Amino acid sequence: MHAFSPDIEALLTHLDGRGGGLRKKSDIGFLFEYAAETGNAEIINRLVFSGKIIWSTYGVLKRTTEQTDGYANLEREFMQAVNDVRILIHEFTSTWKEEHRNRFEETYLGMNQGTIRNIVDLAHDFAEIKHLQQDARHSSGNDEAKDNA
Repeated sequence: MHAFSPDIEALLTHLDGRGGGLRKKSDIGFLFEYAAETGNAEIINRLVFSGKIIWSTYGVLKRTTEQTDGYANLEREFMQAVNDVRILIHEFTSTWKEEHRNRFEETYLGMNQGTIRNIVDLAHDFAEIKHLQQDARHSSGNDEAKDNA
């Protein structure tokens, strides 16, 4: 396990303690750490957005069959979001140290069932981050309403 900055550690600990916990804690940490070091918050926002789509569509796909209306569209949306995450990871990790870049490439960029499962697990964690963002927005809105009362 990599030692992360105190801010990233606090975020990971908080996320891991919520709901389902984190499935790819170390990888989420690396992504956040590199984003913080390079001032690239936008990549995290894009990964979180696509990851939430993956996780949501994955949940629906698991509960439906190929005969269900709209299944093909849902499957296409899922695979597009998976591809988006793969491209983002590839672009983001291209400047990383070789050992970290290679590990991310092997874990998320291969063309096999294992890498798809890894991306789904990573997407679960991004969905947790999205929920945290939504909770923070919702609670700050409530605080504002209380302050104005």
